[in-house]
Amino acid sequence: MMAGRFPAKWMLLFLLALIWGSSFILMKKGLLVFRPEQVAAIRISVACIATFPFIAGKLKDIPVKALPYIAVVGLVGSGIPAFLFATAQTKINSSLAGMLNGLTPVFTLLIGSFFFRTKFTWWQIAGVLTGFVGAAGLILVRADGEIGKDAGYALLIVLATIGYGVSVNTIKSHLGSVNSFVISGVSLLFVGIPYIFYLAGSDFFFRLNSVEGAGWSFAAVATLGFVGTAISNILYFQMVKISSPLFASAVTYLIPVVALIWGMSDGEEFHPLHMLAMCLILGGVALISRPKPAQKI
Repeated sequence: MMAGRFPAKWMLLFLLALIWGSSFILMKKGLLVFRPEQVAAIRISVACIATFPFIAGKLKDIPVKALPYIAVVGLVGSGIPAFLFATAQTKINSSLAGMLNGLTPVFTLLIGSFFFRTKFTWWQIAGVLTGFVGAAGLILVRADGEIGKDAGYALLIVLATIGYGVSVNTIKSHLGSVNSFVISGVSLLFVGIPYIFYLAGSDFFFRLNSVEGAGWSFAAVATLGFVGTAISNILYFQMVKISSPLFASAVTYLIPVVALIWGMSDGEEFHPLHMLAMCLILGGVALISRPKPAQKI
């Protein structure tokens, strides 16, 4: 039984890295035409609409006590991060956004330790500190070497990774008995319906019909919504259930690499310190994920 699980979780890990590593360049293309809140709304609305037909008949089977937790997953794991990432990428490039996304395991550990009674080790403490040093480098140093500019926008991505950490721990601690597809679909309902109403009342349709290149921008964000949110959420929740929150969040080892490749192919520039900072973050993740630690506190 266990032997059969290892290939599945590793396959999911690499597939999700490819999907999510491509998310940042897709958001960048969407922002060429649409406002950040519209990019977030398109992404979540498409994901919500795509999954609803498959979970509509299962809504009555969801335990009532699970609904608040599913709502939390939808809000902090999809709805709010979608807006935070899109807003941040109005000022920072897609590859930097992908690098900062590497903080997810750091906050998964911290939130699990402080709110879900997950035990941590000295190695993991060292990993958290190393990750934060790397994050500070990414936040403070721009591609042109200037310090401090646009740091506030980079911090929006840090907030998004905190939300991901809450979501991961909530799934593992409170939703282990709920079908992964149901978690994904229902959590998206909680945030998708408000986003759909927002789109209907905004100038989204005007932009779609009148701005040059709007069709391609919409297609990029719709792809992100369908594949990068709806499908990937199902795969991710399943990976959390068959492994652990820390293993699942370790997908961020590979996400920055994929994001960096996309960014470079799109002509983005980055400072050499960004590479060092990314290595520090990934080194911190390695320490956090280190098996069989020597001492627990």
